[in-house]
Amino acid sequence: MKHLLLYNYAKARRSAYFLPLLLFGILLITSTVIKAQSGKSLNFDGIDDFVTVPTQLAGDYTKEAWVNATSTTGFPNILTGTGTALFINNGRLAAGHATGGFNQLLDPASISTNTWYHVAVTYNATTGSMNLYKDGLLVSSATAVPGYTEPALNLSRFAGSNYFNGSIDEVRIWNTERTLAQLVGSKDCELTGDEPGLLAYYNFNQGVAGGTNTTETSLFDLSDKCLSLNGTLNSFALTGNTSNWVAASPALTGTCSTNFANIRLSGNQSCITDGDQTPSLTDNTDFGALGVKPIIKEFVIKNSGSTVLNIGSVTITGAGNFTLVSMPAAVINAGDSTTFKISFAPGGATGIKNATVTINNNDQDEAVFNFDIIGNFAGQGMALSFDGFGDRVDIPLAFSGSYTKEAWINAQGVANFPNIISGNSSNGTALFIANGRLSAGHGPAFTQAQDPAILVTGTWYHIAVTYDAAVQEMKLYKDAVLVNTATSVPLYNETFLQLGAFRSLDFFNGTMDEVRIWSTVRTQAELLANKDCALSGSEPSLLAYYNFNTGVAGANNSSDTILNDLHGLCPVNGKLVNFALTGSVSNWVAPGAPISGSCSVQVPNISTAGNSICIPIGDMTPSFADSTNFGTVTIGTSLDKTYVITNNGGANLNISSITITGVDAGSFSIISSGDAVVLPGFSTSVKVRFSPVTAGQKDATINVTSNDADETVYTFAVTGNAFGTLPVTLIYFKATNAGKTGLLTWETAQETKSLGFEIQRSEAGSSNWQTIGFVNSTNLATGSRYRFTDLAPLKGNNAYRLKQADVDGNFSLSKIEILNFKGDVSSVSVYPNPVQDVMKIVHNDTKLLNTYATIRSASGSSIQTVLIKNFQQVLDISNLTKGIYFISFTNGKVLRVVKN
Repeated sequence: MKHLLLYNYAKARRSAYFLPLLLFGILLITSTVIKAQSGKSLNFDGIDDFVTVPTQLAGDYTKEAWVNATSTTGFPNILTGTGTALFINNGRLAAGHATGGFNQLLDPASISTNTWYHVAVTYNATTGSMNLYKDGLLVSSATAVPGYTEPALNLSRFAGSNYFNGSIDEVRIWNTERTLAQLVGSKDCELTGDEPGLLAYYNFNQGVAGGTNTTETSLFDLSDKCLSLNGTLNSFALTGNTSNWVAASPALTGTCSTNFANIRLSGNQSCITDGDQTPSLTDNTDFGALGVKPIIKEFVIKNSGSTVLNIGSVTITGAGNFTLVSMPAAVINAGDSTTFKISFAPGGATGIKNATVTINNNDQDEAVFNFDIIGNFAGQGMALSFDGFGDRVDIPLAFSGSYTKEAWINAQGVANFPNIISGNSSNGTALFIANGRLSAGHGPAFTQAQDPAILVTGTWYHIAVTYDAAVQEMKLYKDAVLVNTATSVPLYNETFLQLGAFRSLDFFNGTMDEVRIWSTVRTQAELLANKDCALSGSEPSLLAYYNFNTGVAGANNSSDTILNDLHGLCPVNGKLVNFALTGSVSNWVAPGAPISGSCSVQVPNISTAGNSICIPIGDMTPSFADSTNFGTVTIGTSLDKTYVITNNGGANLNISSITITGVDAGSFSIISSGDAVVLPGFSTSVKVRFSPVTAGQKDATINVTSNDADETVYTFAVTGNAFGTLPVTLIYFKATNAGKTGLLTWETAQETKSLGFEIQRSEAGSSNWQTIGFVNSTNLATGSRYRFTDLAPLKGNNAYRLKQADVDGNFSLSKIEILNFKGDVSSVSVYPNPVQDVMKIVHNDTKLLNTYATIRSASGSSIQTVLIKNFQQVLDISNLTKGIYFISFTNGKVLRVVKN
């Protein structure tokens, strides 16, 4: 038999990493009360059951597990790859490496069947020593064991055979050589997942013991890492008491006593691994392309360990290109987080800039945490190029009475009627070119004033039109020279503006810069004094100011679709429409108009917004829309709202204090006050928490004190409503990435009069929460554990939360958990299937929204169509006769449905 063992291992080929995960049926998995029915281990039938585990080994390692063998004959494998093996050799525990025939270690004693054993093998790559342990005792050792290569591991299989017959639990894989004391100290308890050196951890607490678990095909890795190394179940029956999740398990007691700090780093809510050398826009390590204005990225350090995490220092190699603009806290308690920010503001030559960030801390295995960052110094856009075919900027600016409109233009074509700054088509305003001549007017004629000279293409001009509503006089200027005056120009009512178009037609071909709209008639002297310099944005009677310093000149600016208004408390930003936003045309470009310096001393200009909606200074009418109304919160819980303070001025905005006043000020608190200094054009975030201790409506005022001369104290009101505590105590709520699905688990300490849990999901950063399922409460006085699987998560960041409702109609919201699905997770399904009268279409493809699905008979005839409005669409098919039907979608997916 020994010769057979050597032959089998010598002929081994690397097994497939993963088998396709078969997802069908319903999106939602019915709740399971885990305390009474949860699986505790996984039973293997010894015929073809195995689990692929995508864990790569290199250097030192420890592999350990609890096993209970039903049969020990032959060579049943426990945790084996192509280069390393932990297995049973005809009744005796064995381990080894491929070089040498996998026979370096063999336990002299036999293993009894139907008995739980803790087994482990350790390897020291430096000395070549290997040790084999059983139930905390050293049973075999070897020296000078050769090295190995291990790309992946399997539970219960080697070389397509040698399957394990019995149950396996508590599999742990480490990148260190564990000592006997360490093995003994943790073998009889569950890990936290944060232990230093832990590569992967599988506790097998999944499924319903002996139940139907056909959807539970992933073995979840519970170790603390960016990307979980989940295993994939293969060939399991997943029903009954064998080849399934089962209740039998070793006698483990609680969680191991651990005492360590663990650093966890993320950017843009995406995890960053220690030693990451592949900067990405997704996790903020790629700063993107830079023009002139600095790019600032924020990173979050979380202590997921059990003791204090001490940050010794944060340094950047590559100084001059990247700068630390805010430091993290030096001490982070267990479970808490801190942030730091890095600015990319290089000088000198343009091109790619690289650096490495180093965080020195007291994490045992990541004491020197490194990751690379990168940025492209490309040069800023200074103007906007219009292609003359469809490019326009929509500005929701309404005004009436006297005005001045001015801009810099460089036209590439002047034929027909290209528009520059125009409004509504009936009684609005227009500044445009009429067959080569600069023109202006009001509706419906629109040509009251016109320059007699023809514009020269490829030339920068400063143009302006003024209108005095009192005397109905219009004046047209070119380079601050009066070229025409018109009288008896009718009054107007402007409801919006378009740059580069009129009625979304008559498109401008050329480059535009420095657009300014005023509520007064500017004199010729004022136009001349200010046309060649930049405004501060705080000038009296200025309605809107657009300096076009956006994006990166000629680069990919697909995300820069906003023309920023640099004036006022509540800026009126423009929206770019139909621009290519790449290349030298229909994009942000440089150079711009011949502007140099500032017309006056640059000053800061504060603006505050909630939920991307501007909050006017002195606003005393709280609203859900702008996050100043916190809504209803349960006493004993809290709800946070974030407000964004933007500096629209040209000088630094210094925020000296943020305070809360009012009769209920004690119900609100400042959780994060943001940056004390906000650079021109930049923003900072302020987080306010509503945590009432008594019932009723609570009102307060937020006060932001800064160096803005005319808005020194920026105030706005906030409100919230509080009611009594709900009859449910939530211990935890956790979301786990299970490959192509999202696993949500939570536990309660007590339940009385609870209706259940509504599972809500949104794209992270969006306030549009959608209900994707409901789990009924058990109402057990001792509480319960629950699980729910999202089989169709959205691509990118998914935010999840629980809405716990009681029978009286009260509810509370859990904390938010975020999962990122970076691959193709597109899914569409229907349930129930077979169906009687009503079924649901469930999908995660945004391209399917507002498209039609078609129901066809088995012969192909179209019977019914349904508009897909939501990710979950109810479909009534009670009018259909019994039989087989097919539902087709615009993405090419076709599903077979049986009507009973």
